[in-house]
Amino acid sequence: MKKDFTAVYHNSWNRYDFVALLIQAGRDYKHRYKAISLAGLKEGDTVLDVCCGTGLSFAPVQQIIGNKGKIIAVDINDKMLNLARKRANKSGWDNITFINTDIEKLEIDEPIDIALFALCWYDKDICADWIRHISKFLQKDSGKICVLDFKLPENWARFIAIPILWCTIKLLNETFTLDELKWDVMGEIGYLLHDPQYHVYYLDSIITISGKPKELTSVSQ
Repeated sequence: MKKDFTAVYHNSWNRYDFVALLIQAGRDYKHRYKAISLAGLKEGDTVLDVCCGTGLSFAPVQQIIGNKGKIIAVDINDKMLNLARKRANKSGWDNITFINTDIEKLEIDEPIDIALFALCWYDKDICADWIRHISKFLQKDSGKICVLDFKLPENWARFIAIPILWCTIKLLNETFTLDELKWDVMGEIGYLLHDPQYHVYYLDSIITISGKPKELTSVSQ
């Protein structure tokens, strides 16, 4: 049975920014900027911000795409999307389109250069279905998927990360567990992409992986 994440974020939307900044020691902007830079985002690109939440990815994306670029921000949580709109209005970003919908029901009529999954890789089956659906909106020859998320470190930092992540999960009332953060990124995401570019940083606890999605018939498992 697929997990339902909508109820969790419906109740914790007002704590999301605090938790995201806390768990990354205030380096959230840097982590997002590094991920999209490694994915090859450039000036003038159109970005699909999948599960955009409160819009934490807007600033680093805007830093690269500039006024000529666009962001299509999608989230099913209307409260989070409202905070994202306020963030955009406060910063004067008028190149953002907001869509309140389930990702699997998303329909857009313009080509996307990069689809960004920032801290929203919830479940292998759910997110693989999202990639399959979103792939039809990507630029045919150059469109990419970029994923930024957490994992448990495999080095000495694990002993620091475990108590911090445990507290964060409780604070945000997350549906995932520590065991689920011991995931095989290449096995869960890499098989969906051509020549995936995989990087790990922030004491081995932040991952970014990007690449062009494979044809739908070749990613079914």
